[in-house]
Amino acid sequence: MATLQEQLNKAKKLDQNRLKKDLYKFIRSIEKEIIELEKKRISEDSEDIFGKPIGFYSKATEEISGGKKEWGTPFTGIDTGNWLKGFYMQEVSGVLRFRSTDPKTNDILSSKHWLSDKLFGLRDKDLKEVIATRLLPFFIENSRKLLDI
Repeated sequence: MATLQEQLNKAKKLDQNRLKKDLYKFIRSIEKEIIELEKKRISEDSEDIFGKPIGFYSKATEEISGGKKEWGTPFTGIDTGNWLKGFYMQEVSGVLRFRSTDPKTNDILSSKHWLSDKLFGLRDKDLKEVIATRLLPFFIENSRKLLDI
């Protein structure tokens, strides 16, 4: 069993900057998983970050598309070219932000056809899932390694 002094020395390894750096690197390592949650939310669930519908195809769109986009069915973002394929995550002043490299992104976000402009970001339930299944286990394991316990 370690002495009190040995435990205190181990605790000093829990440096805020080191923890922050390790957590940042880990989040970057699961970036693709997080982005896939974003894509699924839009392309399969057809929801904004608050769980509300992002839009529905009109009768005119059904006619123009020859029935491929049936009237009243939810938007999925799939037919917006490279928009979904271009999703990425970046850190700006300590905040993670989602965007797309597709040049049409601003047009998509400002379009009157979408019911919401809140298309980028994790839903609370997705964020809680990422925290519970990925971040918390990493944080616990990383801390144990640093403390040598």
